[in-house]
Amino acid sequence: METFYFDTLRFLYGLALVVLVGGGIVLSAAAPAIFRTVRSRGEAGAIFGAVLARYDGLAIPSALLLVATSILKAAAFEVTGSPEPRLVARWIALAVLVAAVLYASAYAHPVARAIRAETPAWDDLREDAPARREFQAMHRASTRVMGAGILAGLVALYLS
Repeated sequence: METFYFDTLRFLYGLALVVLVGGGIVLSAAAPAIFRTVRSRGEAGAIFGAVLARYDGLAIPSALLLVATSILKAAAFEVTGSPEPRLVARWIALAVLVAAVLYASAYAHPVARAIRAETPAWDDLREDAPARREFQAMHRASTRVMGAGILAGLVALYLS
């Protein structure tokens, strides 16, 4: 039974990590392709926004699952005395990943979607319009944070 418990924890931990890191990598590859091939920038934004909303719906539960399985694995199997430096490094990487996902998926992406949804004629909006500037600030912050999260997730994957 202990093996089943450990295998289940390891599977759920790996699944959550794959969704977060793999999903982030796919999004970073898909965005430029969508914006390059779709006729209007507004339509591309609407398509990518919908894809991003679906990812957010998976990312937040995956981040919570990652936290839960990490705690359960540590309590049951990994920590018998003082934690090894490799384990501490993995926990730090996981904390960065989870913080990045929660910032981007629970805050920045919904705020950016709301700005777009509440702004009529988004395509016709001037570049210096306050709504567009606020959207772009959210987009830049989210992109940087998600990049750091993907990097931290890759480190955690390597240390797992």
